[in-house]
Amino acid sequence: MEKTLQITSTPSDGEIPDTDIEKVISRNPHLDVEPGQVSNLKDAHIKGVDKAYAYASVDIISIDEKTNKHLFRKIDTHVLPWLLGLYVLQFLDKGILSYAGVMGLQKDTNLTSAQYTWLGSIYYAGYMPAVPIHNRLFQIFPPAKYIACCVIIWGVVLACMSACHNFTALMIQRTALGILEASINCGFSMITAAWYKKYEHGTRVGIWSSMTGVATIVGGIIAYGCVLGEEKHGSGGFSSWKILSLVTGLISVVYGIAMLWFMAGSVVSAKFFSEEEKMLAVERLRDNHQGVGSTQYKKYQLVEAWTDYRTWMYVVFVLTSQIPSAGLVLLSSILIKSLGFDTKTTLLLAMPQGAITILSNAGFGYLADRTKYRSGSAILVSLLALFAVSLFTGLGSVSPLYDRNGQLVAYFIMSGCSAASWFIVISMISSNVLGTTKKASSNSIIFAAQGLAYFIGPQTFRDGPYYRKAKIVTIILWIASIVMLSGFWVVNWLENRKRDHAAEAGEIPNDGVLNAEFMDLTDKENKGFRYVL
Repeated sequence: MEKTLQITSTPSDGEIPDTDIEKVISRNPHLDVEPGQVSNLKDAHIKGVDKAYAYASVDIISIDEKTNKHLFRKIDTHVLPWLLGLYVLQFLDKGILSYAGVMGLQKDTNLTSAQYTWLGSIYYAGYMPAVPIHNRLFQIFPPAKYIACCVIIWGVVLACMSACHNFTALMIQRTALGILEASINCGFSMITAAWYKKYEHGTRVGIWSSMTGVATIVGGIIAYGCVLGEEKHGSGGFSSWKILSLVTGLISVVYGIAMLWFMAGSVVSAKFFSEEEKMLAVERLRDNHQGVGSTQYKKYQLVEAWTDYRTWMYVVFVLTSQIPSAGLVLLSSILIKSLGFDTKTTLLLAMPQGAITILSNAGFGYLADRTKYRSGSAILVSLLALFAVSLFTGLGSVSPLYDRNGQLVAYFIMSGCSAASWFIVISMISSNVLGTTKKASSNSIIFAAQGLAYFIGPQTFRDGPYYRKAKIVTIILWIASIVMLSGFWVVNWLENRKRDHAAEAGEIPNDGVLNAEFMDLTDKENKGFRYVL
C-alpha cells in the first residue's frame, strides 16, 4: 500500500516511539538503554541505533518505480562521479612505481632488482596496520569526508616522490602512501552500502572498480608523454618519472579538497535531498538491513566479526586471488617489456589491458546484480583469468618469445580480469555483513589480508625476466580461489534456506522488530535478513 508522506518534523537521532519501545528492548538484548528511562517510555532512547533511524517510517512505505528511479539518479549524479574520479587517481598514483620502473627510476636511484620489488611490498607494510585505524575512524567521521582528507595528504606524499634520490627515501615515501591508501577500498565498500540497495552494489562496485582500467589507459598515455617530452626537449636533470609523480600528486591534492567540500557525507545529511526525499532514500535501503551507519562502538559485534567463519573464508579468498594480482600490478610494464618491446611501446601497450579491465569489472559486476548470483559471476570471470594465465604460461614454456602476440593477448586477458572477482566479493561483503562495528571490524581483517597479499605478491615474482615459477604459482592459487567462491554460494544458500524454513514454521516472528533494518543489528541477529548469493 503506497503512502503519501508529509513530514512536519524529524525525530532526534536514535529516538524510538514510546508505543514500540518495549518490543524493541525485549527483542534486542544487546542494545543499551539509558539508565532510569526504561519505565518512562516516552523519553526513552536506545543507544547505538543507525543514523537513518530518525528518517525511518514505522510502516513499510511502497515506493513507486518513478520515484525510485528519481532517487537513484540523484545518488548516481551526486555520489558516483566522486568515487569514479577518486578511484582513477588512487590506482594511477599507486601504479606510478610500475611506470617508473621502465622510465629510468632504477638507474636514477641506483636500485637493484630486489630493491625495486621491495618498493612494491613495503607499500603494504604501511597499508596493513592502517586498515583497522581507518575502519574505526569511519564510524566516527563520515567516510567520504575522511577519505577526502587522506587524498589531500597522499597527494602531497606522492609529489614528494620526485625528491627521492635513493632506496631509503623511496621506502619511506611508499610506506606513507600505503598508510593513506588503506582508507580507499574499505571506505568505498561502506559508502556503497550506505547509499545503494543491495542488488545495486555489484553494479556500482563494478563501475567504480573499472576505473582501474581507465587509470591504466590514462597513466600509460601520461607516462608516454613524459618520456617523449624528455627525449625531445630534455628535462634539465628532472627525469620523466619525477614529472609524472609531481603532476599526479598535485592533481590528487586539488581533487581531495574539492571532494571534502562538495561530496555529501550520507543520505541523511545530503543537501541535494529534500526532507521527504531523505525519508524515501532511507526507505530504499530498508531491504539492505544496515541503514547508513551507527557511531557507537559495540564490542559484541567485534567479537562476532572475529568468530564468524565467513570472515575467514573471505580472508582465504583474498590471499589466493590477490597474491598473483599484486605481482601483476607491480610488474605489468616489465612483463610486457620482457616480450621484446621498447619503453614507449610498452607504455602504450598498457591501454588494451585497461580496456579489458573496464569491461570485466563493469560487465561482471552488472551480471552479478542482474542474475542475483555474485558468486557465480565471480567464478565465471575467475575461470576466464585462469584460462588466460594457463595459455600465457603454456606459450612461454615453448620459448620466451614463442608466439609473442599470443602471449600478449593472454597477458591482457589475465591481467585485465585478475581483480574482477575480488571486487565482486567486495560488493558481497557490503551486502552480507551487517552491524556497523561488525562491518568495520570485518573490513579491518579482510582488507588487512589484502594488504598481506599485496605484500607477498611481488615477492613471488622474483624469477625474472620471464617468471616461469610465478606463473605456476598463479595457476595454483587461482584454482584455490575458485573453490572458495563456490564455498560462498553453498554456505549462504544453506543459511537462507534454514531461515526460510524457520520463518515458515513460525520460529521467526512475522512482525519482526520495529525498523530492525535500521537498528544496527548484525546479520546473525537479524533473522529477517537473507544473504546475497
